[in-house]
Amino acid sequence: MLLRLSNTAPTFSLALLLAAVIGALSPSQEAFAQVECNEDDVAMHYSLYYEDFKNDSFDSAMDDLQWILTCAPGFPTNSDRNFRRLILAYEGLGMNSDDPDIRRAYLDSAVVAHDNSPALLEAAGLEVDAFQWVFNKGRFIQSHNAELPDLQTQVGGIYREAYELDHAKVQNYYINYIILDLVNKDNKADAVDFMDQVESDFGSDQEIMATLEGWRGQLFTSPDERIAFLESQVEKKPEDNDMKAELLQLYMDEGYRDMAYEMAETVMATQPTSRLYRMVGKMRLDDGDTDEAIRLYNESLEMDGGPEAAREVYFNIGIAHQQDGRLASARSQFNRSYQADPTYVQALIAIGDLYVTSVQGCGSFEREDRAVYWLAADYFDRAAARAEIPAIKNQARQRTASIRRYFPTAEDKFFKNWNPGDRYTIDYGCYTWVGETTTVR
Repeated sequence: MLLRLSNTAPTFSLALLLAAVIGALSPSQEAFAQVECNEDDVAMHYSLYYEDFKNDSFDSAMDDLQWILTCAPGFPTNSDRNFRRLILAYEGLGMNSDDPDIRRAYLDSAVVAHDNSPALLEAAGLEVDAFQWVFNKGRFIQSHNAELPDLQTQVGGIYREAYELDHAKVQNYYINYIILDLVNKDNKADAVDFMDQVESDFGSDQEIMATLEGWRGQLFTSPDERIAFLESQVEKKPEDNDMKAELLQLYMDEGYRDMAYEMAETVMATQPTSRLYRMVGKMRLDDGDTDEAIRLYNESLEMDGGPEAAREVYFNIGIAHQQDGRLASARSQFNRSYQADPTYVQALIAIGDLYVTSVQGCGSFEREDRAVYWLAADYFDRAAARAEIPAIKNQARQRTASIRRYFPTAEDKFFKNWNPGDRYTIDYGCYTWVGETTTVR
């Protein structure tokens, strides 16, 4: 039986669009678009490609991965996982090739896949996180500086596009990168305008405000000239820890990650501070080294002044656990962040986001799954009620508004005998770790 395609697989036109993403390195677009989608074969093709994929046999995985993307793109979690794996497969194929032309072709295909996947996901009826796809494209290009040198000038603009989509998700490093890109392109007026926008969006974030102040103090000077000077001075005076600390900050501000890590090890060995450990922990977290980030954050709490930043530390440890899929551990850390500072309602928003993430990763969307959104909304509503900053209050309200359409319907509540005001506990199936009670809305 041919698979009937609604929210589980693309139409013929979608297959043609997908062929445009993959076609240059795969069978012809016509053959690809005419793949027969048999519902009974979905699990087989998924298993075949996944076995090859997890063993880094990307070439062997590609045919079955293409079949899945054509016939059941959301299988099995109803998410964008298969599209993300296509990009990882292209990256693996490229980086495993000794031929620079082949390597470039595969990496270019990965960039194209970043651009086209959101439309494919939308056409397949799958949820699209537009911010994440744009942001990941920038990170991908930036991480392949040696292989994609001509695309590096696009990275700042890509991060700026991500910022416009959801500025709340953009961290200080990337805000700094956008400013640096504008300055390097001699768009200093645009840099000033952007910094004003950032100040309006993040006026209460001390780290970001410090970045803006630093830029405003040096906007019309050359950071690279300052770096060159400090490097020459550190070579002459290797015992000058203050100069090393300034050089480390410049490396971080300018995006020189490898040099920043090398200098950080030197400074931490000679002049360790809780702030330095948090800075390096944040770099590790931004770069996906979650275990090292957690270690550094925990050690920062044991140093002088460390407990004063407890809310930041616990929050970022929660982010690290969330990135690794440890949702229960992430929630514990977000709770500790909130306990450390009850005005820090971002921690409540983060817990609500965790519950939304848990539904998206469960692989089903029945009435019991929809009920989890009530609990997420409880946290967003608490955050909105307690927020002292209007921007944070609006952010929490927008979160509730964005998930309201997923609440159980009147028909759902009728069949489950749920009455408004009843207490309902989320502690089943994928959500046994939640163990919290909400109110039927």
